[in-house]
Parts: sequence; C-alpha cells; structure tokens
Amino acid sequence: MKDSPQTALLEIEPNSRFYISLFIGIFFISAIFLTAGLSRAAESQSRTESNCTIGMAKGEKKAECNVPILSGCTVAQFPGYDEPWAEASKGGATSCKFDPEKTNWKTSIVGTCEACKTEQCTGRFTVMFNCADNVPSASPAFPQQ
Repeated sequence: MKDSPQTALLEIEPNSRFYISLFIGIFFISAIFLTAGLSRAAESQSRTESNCTIGMAKGEKKAECNVPILSGCTVAQFPGYDEPWAEASKGGATSCKFDPEKTNWKTSIVGTCEACKTEQCTGRFTVMFNCADNVPSASPAFPQQ
C-alpha cells in the first residue's frame, strides 16, 4: 500500500529537536569565539575613567574644572564613533559642556558650567581612557622563594 503525500512529507520533515540542538550549539560556539576576541582586546589595553565635579551656589556666574589626564593613557573613542568617549552632566538650573577652546583631548580637558539659577548646581565631566602601559601581565609569575 502506498503512503499518501501528506504521510510522506511528515516522514521527510526533520526532527525539530535536531534544529533546536543545532541552534543552541551554534549559539555557544559563537559566544566562545566572541569571548575569546574580547579577552584578547582586554589583554592589550585596559580602560578606566577620570572625572572632575563642579559645585555651585545660586548666583555664581561660571565655574570650570580640569579632568585629569592619566599617565600612559589616551582618551578612548566611544565604540563605533570618532568622538572622544566623554560625558558632561549637570544638576540644577545650569548648563555644562566641555570647553572647546581649552580642550584638545591630549594635554588639556576642561569642563565649564554656566550661571547657577537654583539654590545649588553641579556639573560632572567624565572621560574614558585607554591605558596600554597599565595592563598587568595575563599570566603573572610566581614570586621567587
């Protein structure tokens, strides 16, 4: 007796458990390769941040602060962008930004906040750095006895 076309299709159709297992296997293999690539990048440089904070009282016209540039470090770029990885934030009725005339991102990073119109205002300037010289060895030697 011949099988009907519907029965033949069901017999040819692959087992869904196989595809689920295949998908999970590919996912884990991809995760392993991604993690290995990230760890190699982490071995070549470390990333840290430096910041400065301004505190102002009502009526103060302007304030500025210098973000310390860490020794052996360069300003990081936000992944996928050509701009420095930096953020200016504020609290209270003021406006804060990196000063384009005093900031060159290599030797000087200056943040400024304009007049404070509330009882208190704050400004915070944060910059991410790549530090190749500060990376500890991936496999430190045991101390000599």
